[in-house]
Amino acid sequence: MEAANLARDEAFSVDLKHALIWVARALDYVGIDDVHHGHRVAYIAYEVAKEMGWDKQKQEFCFLAGLLHDCGVSRSEEHLALVSEMSPSISERHCIAGYHALRQCSLLSRFANIVLYHHSPWSELIHFELPTFEKEVCALIFLADRLDFIRASHLADVDSHLITLKKDQMAAELAQHKGSLFNPVFVDALVKRTAKDGFWYSMVPEHIENLPHQFQALDWLQVHLSLNSLIELARFIALIVDAKSPFTYQHSLKVAHLAERLATKLHLPSKTCKMLYVAGLVHDIGKLRTPDAILHKQGSLSQAEYAHIKKHTVDTEIALYMVFPNSKIGEWAANHHERLNGSGYPYNKKGNELDLPSRIIAVADVFQALSQDRPYRGKMSKQQIQTIMQPMIDKHLLDKHVYLCLCQHLDECYALSTSQEQINEVADIHC
Repeated sequence: MEAANLARDEAFSVDLKHALIWVARALDYVGIDDVHHGHRVAYIAYEVAKEMGWDKQKQEFCFLAGLLHDCGVSRSEEHLALVSEMSPSISERHCIAGYHALRQCSLLSRFANIVLYHHSPWSELIHFELPTFEKEVCALIFLADRLDFIRASHLADVDSHLITLKKDQMAAELAQHKGSLFNPVFVDALVKRTAKDGFWYSMVPEHIENLPHQFQALDWLQVHLSLNSLIELARFIALIVDAKSPFTYQHSLKVAHLAERLATKLHLPSKTCKMLYVAGLVHDIGKLRTPDAILHKQGSLSQAEYAHIKKHTVDTEIALYMVFPNSKIGEWAANHHERLNGSGYPYNKKGNELDLPSRIIAVADVFQALSQDRPYRGKMSKQQIQTIMQPMIDKHLLDKHVYLCLCQHLDECYALSTSQEQINEVADIHC
């Protein structure tokens, strides 16, 4: 009966524009409290592109490049370093990381060079062997990024709605770097645009997220994603989430593989198995908003720190609802810390509130975590994992039938959980 219900409920459609906004929201989680940086960079770049009279395709491309420009940043400490000075010394790492992630996602690979070079000073960028289009977009994203850095520094003195009182000072700060860090023509266009108060008052996420829904110039943007394309985009997000900590390397990817494999062994519909794979890939997306120090802590967590950990499930649910409003994917992902006896989080759901896919992903998450290194211990053997998980079954925390399925295929699941997939690398990068 449950398999039949799943087959009936699994139809869904995902618009690429919505999906890219979802990606942007996830990336902005890294800022913890300084959220929507990517949104603002996208908006600034788009407005300046319009000021310079660029064609609509280029304007829309600049907006999307702004949303994605920091996709190589997954650690909150790195985000803070990037917004601490005009020319951050650590910018190269996230440029290269973002480049590699984008190169592995055919939907977004057209933005790879933009991300790789978006912190390159104009005086150096003009000598790079890149198409003029890419040089100009790189230069504009860098300028927009640094304006948002300057804006943040001035918000320490005034409320956000009074930022217009600082617009002349901000323009002067940017002008100091004309011809060195920034393209002089782009700076002049930005200063002209930012002189209008409406530019600043419109820099709010509600307005910014509505902009791409009006985009019509980019043909490749006007599509609904197939399930395979959605999987590719979810793998892109998983790379970013798993890079947040050296102890969660490929955790999302492995949970996805395990959940799909267990669902297959339990004879769920093939499409449900693929959807569970997507849910596994994105189940920890909310951890991008968890401070690094808490994720990496070796000792026991305080109550406040544990509250941060528990919140990641709700952050996951909120982030996924936009792109999966009529699908179970978001619910399955958010349920991965719920327990059958109601002792889990965030909603203390009980057995009758947790469907089979939710139970599968919970078992897969626990099993994979135990088979990985953690700050406070090394990875566990198959026998050690069973010693820990069997009492969880006895106490009615995890589903008995899913666990028995895992035990029946223990060697296969353990090999899947501990293997290392090859990540494609591209040599000869100069940032």
